[in-house]
Amino acid sequence: MGQGSPWLNQSGIPRAAGGACTANGQRAGPFSGTAAALLAALMGLLVLATVLGNALVILAFVVDRRLRTQGDFFFLNLAVADLLVGGFCIPLYIPYVLTGEWRLGRGLCKLWLVVDYLVCTASVFNIVLISFDRFISVTKAVRAGLQGTNSKSQA
Repeated sequence: MGQGSPWLNQSGIPRAAGGACTANGQRAGPFSGTAAALLAALMGLLVLATVLGNALVILAFVVDRRLRTQGDFFFLNLAVADLLVGGFCIPLYIPYVLTGEWRLGRGLCKLWLVVDYLVCTASVFNIVLISFDRFISVTKAVRAGLQGTNSKSQA
């Protein structure tokens, strides 16, 4: 990724005098108008799908009491963390991606960074816990099956 890459954080890199501003004095973003509109629409759909999908998981957990097992609480935690990613972190990131600079103020930038790191880390930890919970469930079932086979053969 070179210096001209749209995915590179270029907020600290001075821009060349010729390409720094458009004719009306506004800074040009890293994308053309059509590409920016397409990206904004796709990221908006991503936000919508993330929020709706995780809201449905939380709603199912609230409505159906059978889902309130120890293992399913990990899925609830994952849904809450991902709902925060989709409802807070991604929407604040969209203007930054499209313009190439943060325009929402220093305080909101710091809050966004803290929340983004926190909920993304929580999401990853929940996936690890779900994997570990499934591993324990499978190994217990295999051990129980092996012990049942050994006791039947000895009888």
